Amino acid sequence: MALPASNGKTILITGINGYIASVLGQLLLSKGYSIRGTTRRTVASDPLLKGPYALYKDRIQIYEVLDMTSTGAFDEAAKGVHGIFHVASPVSFFLNSYEATVVPAMRGTETARYIFTEKDFAHVALDIATENKAEGIKTLAGILYSASKTAAERTVWKYREEHKPPFAISTVNPSVVIGLPIIMPDSGSKLNETLLLIYNILSGSVSEMPAQIRGGAYVDVRDVAKVHLWAFENSEKANGERYIAATSYRPPQGVADILRYKYRGTKIAEKIIVGNPGEGYIGYNKETGEVSQPDYLPESPRPSAKKAQESIGLTWIPFKQSVIETAGVLEALL
Repeated sequence: MALPASNGKTILITGINGYIASVLGQLLLSKGYSIRGTTRRTVASDPLLKGPYALYKDRIQIYEVLDMTSTGAFDEAAKGVHGIFHVASPVSFFLNSYEATVVPAMRGTETARYIFTEKDFAHVALDIATENKAEGIKTLAGILYSASKTAAERTVWKYREEHKPPFAISTVNPSVVIGLPIIMPDSGSKLNETLLLIYNILSGSVSEMPAQIRGGAYVDVRDVAKVHLWAFENSEKANGERYIAATSYRPPQGVADILRYKYRGTKIAEKIIVGNPGEGYIGYNKETGEVSQPDYLPESPRPSAKKAQESIGLTWIPFKQSVIETAGVLEALL
């Protein structure tokens, strides 16, 4: 594979080892960008540098940022860059306190300053978490995670309103993200939360159908990366805008039904939980057991990604395709 010609631009990506950030970095490198990535430990980037990024080693710099909430945490890494994608934020439902999730998200965003940010759309979670904190009530980890995203995005827009910076700021708000990871852990248990659901179903390690993650909207990680890049390359249009990246419905039952049909006749299929095939979504064929494309039931609320789709002209990767391709990669961990 030939190295693409450099376009002379350098981009900072925070949390470069993360799922979305690493895929975004690969996209940027393939388009001729040089990148700087931040990580809590430089050695943690070795799998990227020796693996999917190896071809681009002369166009990559890694900066160690031990605490992204400290003042000026990203200053050195950000010097002279043409843009910043602030993606750093762990997807973990084991962080179960307001201080461990919401506060770092806000502070990390404050210290970034020049940012394009990746955040969820979770409008009420922050209010719930804040009220619970004031009343001394423990908040569920999933709500805290969503609250941290909302808190970070509000910090972005507050900064833009108060400081009126001379650079463009946009936010990208993906729903539940799945799709091909470019680096793999050494065991399935170390996958991030959104991929772990697919792995647990594929491996047969669950005896009950996993719970739905939030409203169930889905987007492929490759599409999330494309929306980020479009916002940067079209900053005059994207400045001050927030884009929701979400396509079809992602019910856990639909994941199980898709994979059970895909692997029918194999030992893998024998381990996949059956549940109640077709329950909770549209698109299941009771006669054949095949799933077309899972869709919401008529009464179900759903996010609209019309703005992103029309602005970018993007055709979203279908959920079924994403599930099957993701499972194909995760087979290596079985």
